[in-house]
Amino acid sequence: MATQAVAKQRATRPDFAASPGITIKLVPDISWQAVTRPRMLKALEQGLDGYIEGLQLAIVQDCSALITKQLVLWFGDGLGEIDSRLLKKLANSASTPGETANLRTVDYVTQLPRWSAISKNAKLLASLKFHMGRKGEDTYPCQIRIAISTTKKCTNCKKPIPASYLYVSEDLSEDDGSISNWHSECWIAHWLRGLLKEHRSAKGAMDKQSRSVRAVLKGNSKSASGQGKTKQGEDLKSKSDYESWLKSLFENWKESTKVNPDFTNLYEKNFLEYAEQIADFHLTGKLSQSRAAHRLSKHLNISHVESVMEKFLEMPSKVLEYTGLKDPSANKQGNDSHGKDKANSSNSLQIYKCSPRVYNDSREVGAHLVAGNSVLMNLTEASEEDRKRIIDFASGLTFAQGGTIERVTSGIFLLTPPNVLIEESIS
Repeated sequence: MATQAVAKQRATRPDFAASPGITIKLVPDISWQAVTRPRMLKALEQGLDGYIEGLQLAIVQDCSALITKQLVLWFGDGLGEIDSRLLKKLANSASTPGETANLRTVDYVTQLPRWSAISKNAKLLASLKFHMGRKGEDTYPCQIRIAISTTKKCTNCKKPIPASYLYVSEDLSEDDGSISNWHSECWIAHWLRGLLKEHRSAKGAMDKQSRSVRAVLKGNSKSASGQGKTKQGEDLKSKSDYESWLKSLFENWKESTKVNPDFTNLYEKNFLEYAEQIADFHLTGKLSQSRAAHRLSKHLNISHVESVMEKFLEMPSKVLEYTGLKDPSANKQGNDSHGKDKANSSNSLQIYKCSPRVYNDSREVGAHLVAGNSVLMNLTEASEEDRKRIIDFASGLTFAQGGTIERVTSGIFLLTPPNVLIEESIS
C-alpha cells in the first residue's frame, strides 16, 4: 500500500502533491548570519500580501460558507447555488464594517436568485421568525405587513417604505420599548451581518494590522536603499539584532509620522507582532499556525478559527517544506550547496505515501512512523467512522512518539517522527 520516496533538495515531487497547489520539499537551515536588513525588509513587505491578505481571504471564504448555509435554511436549496462572484461580494460586504458596506450588503441581497419572488412572499418571509428565535424563545417577535402609505421609514437605510410593499415590523417593546420597521432586503442584510459579527471583527483587526505595518515600512522606504537613520548595510546576526532593528524602524517612523500619538502604541504592537511572525517564516520556512490561530481567537470562537485556518492552508499557493533537525553549529551561511549535500546524504528524508481505507490498515502507518519515517496519509477513501478511528490512532501514536500530525488538506495528513520538523510557508 505504501510507496517509498526520498525528498530531494528543492525538488518538487508531483507524486507527493496532496492537491495541485501543494508541493513538498526539503529546505536548508537558514541562520540569522545569512540575513541582511534589505532582505528582511523585503520579506516584511511580501508578507503583507501572503500572510495578512491570505488570512483575510480565508475569513471571507468562511463567511461565504456560513451565508450559503443560512440562506438555504431560510429559503430552501434554491439559494444554495449562488453565483460565486455574487457570493464573494456578499461575503466581503457583510464582513466589512461601516455604513457603506452595510448598504452594499443590502444591494447584493436584492441580487440573490428569486429575490423578487421571495420579497413578495408574505408566508415565506413570516416563516423566517421561526429560524431567528432568540435563546429561550420559539419565534422572533416580528410580523410581515403591507405598507398602506409611505409614512414609515426603514430602520436600516432610513428610506421610506413604499405603499403596498411587504415590510417587516419588529416588536422590541420588551427590550427598549420600540417597534422597528424594515425593508425585507434590509432585514435579511441586517441578520447576515449579525451572523458574521465575529468574522467582521477578525477581518477588521487584520486590516488594522496591515495598515500599521504598511505605514511603518513606508516611513522607512529610504532606509531600504541605505539612506535615512536606520542603516541597512549590516547583517542581522541574532534575534536581538532583529528586534533592535525593528525598534529603530518604528522609532524612525514615529519621528516622522503625523499619526495621533494616542495610537502609536497600537501601531507598534501590530507591527512587532507581525514582524515576529514573518521572521519565523523567513528564517526557518515555518509559518506559525499557532500564532495565526491565536490572533484569530481574539475575535472568533474555536470552531470558526479552525475553519478559517483550514481554508487558509488549503489555498493553492501553499507549499509544505520539510527541514530535518540539524546541528545548530553547522551551515552557518545557510547556502544551497550545503543543503544539497545534506539532502543527498544518507540522512535524506524518507516519506511514505499511503491510503488506508479501514482501521486495520493503520497498523502499517504505525509501523513506518515507529521506524522513524514520515507518513503522508490520504484518508479520502475511508468511511467517516474509519477516518475518525484512524486519525485518533495516528494522533495518539505521534503524541507518544513525540512527533507531530498536521492536516495538509481535507482528508490528507502528515505524520512525522520527532527528528523531523514540518515547515509551512507561502510561496
